[in-house]
Amino acid sequence: MTGDITDMSARRVALIQFDAQPEAVEQNLTKMTSLLRAALREGARWIIFHEGTTCDYTPRLADLAESVPGGPSTQLMTRLAQEHDCFISFGLSEVDGERYFISQVFVGPRGFIYRYRKSWLWLEPDDEGYRNEWARYDPGSGPESFDFDGVKATCFICADGEAPRCIQRAKALAPAVVFYPNNRCGLPDFEVFGDLATTIGAPMLVTNRTGLSWMHNCMGGSVVYSACGDVLAKSNRDGREDVLIHDLKM
Repeated sequence: MTGDITDMSARRVALIQFDAQPEAVEQNLTKMTSLLRAALREGARWIIFHEGTTCDYTPRLADLAESVPGGPSTQLMTRLAQEHDCFISFGLSEVDGERYFISQVFVGPRGFIYRYRKSWLWLEPDDEGYRNEWARYDPGSGPESFDFDGVKATCFICADGEAPRCIQRAKALAPAVVFYPNNRCGLPDFEVFGDLATTIGAPMLVTNRTGLSWMHNCMGGSVVYSACGDVLAKSNRDGREDVLIHDLKM
């Protein structure tokens, strides 16, 4: 879908799924920049990446976690947002003092906007692929409301969307859009997240990575839901990288 948007209440959204290499921050940032430029060529204003985009899962948080907004990944994405007059969301491991968070960062033409810290952390006792989040990360404080390009938004990350308390809090915020980045092998049936969008009562932008996260093969499946839970646009679920473009009416 290309061309100019005539409905000024719409936002052209790009949901990007790609194979982010574990611990390869510079390589991932280079690829993010390339994919972002491809989305811009399609006229995208909102460019959304998956959970943990910059370094994926890692036991080396002391080396690879970054501050927000002062860290290099946030600074780079902010410069790109300012250069191209667009809005970007991406995931990283954040360090704040002695605490570590799984965070989703939001930036725009005027700079840093917001970061959401994953609150309902995944418990994986076997720690396959370094996915025992409780062993390494601190929990955030749950969904909040923030302004993203003039739109009232909220965010939750992966396992957050399976926690009833998180869903209740998100619904109470009455958002106009929900950002839902993931980093998992596969997404559930469309009806599962469709019911979630319906419960909250807002369009939902779901992203997921592709490729190998240590030993976990991730299949993508990024999707745009309406506030009624209908699938408005969807990417492939067979692990291919993709830039999904959709004009989201607000």
